[in-house]
Amino acid sequence: MRKIGMINSVLVVCLVLFLSGLVLAQEADLFTQAQKARQQGDTDSAYRLYEQAAEQDIRPHDAYFEMGLILLEKEKWSQAYRISGKAVKAFQEYLNLNPNDDNAWFRLAYVYENRSLAPGVNEWKKAIEALQKALEISLENPQYLLHLGYVYYKIGEREEAEKVLLNLVNRYSDYIDAHYYLAMNYLERQDKENAKQHFQYVLDNANQNNSYYQWAEKELKKIGGGTQ
Repeated sequence: MRKIGMINSVLVVCLVLFLSGLVLAQEADLFTQAQKARQQGDTDSAYRLYEQAAEQDIRPHDAYFEMGLILLEKEKWSQAYRISGKAVKAFQEYLNLNPNDDNAWFRLAYVYENRSLAPGVNEWKKAIEALQKALEISLENPQYLLHLGYVYYKIGEREEAEKVLLNLVNRYSDYIDAHYYLAMNYLERQDKENAKQHFQYVLDNANQNNSYYQWAEKELKKIGGGTQ
């Protein structure tokens, strides 16, 4: 009888482990399905799957982030703003437990950036703090530095913006995004010649369908420049 009891106990433990593994696999698969749907362009299905993932506490910070991106792409600004509040809370909870995840700090900064574009919202400083956290972990990451320069530009800290963005284009000469925001920063400082130089670089090196090309072309026309 004792042997039978031991066998039954082992079977119960095995069953519990199997079911736990099955649940974890299903949870992981739910988020993976959302990612696949997103990659295939099925944003409606992706959104529903991300929503389910967040509700089940499966990578809620990433799920809310992706939901916000989908809403922004669809220009559903009010809904995106509401989701962004949930994303901030989820990222804060996640980062309390995982403070060395530089990508999570970057994504949190990006949420703050987009929230700050809403009327009456100013979370640029929070974006800077999150970007600095990301850069403490991933030193000299060009994407993080680009966003740091962009945020400095948006809040009017021209010297800091120039320092970051000029360093970027000197190190990564083909970084179109950095050239564009450096040009915009020069323009705000009334330095039209340097602005023209970097706008022209964008026109010479970006595809005409690229948003930066179109924006640079528009700005150049305003200040009396153009394609060569």
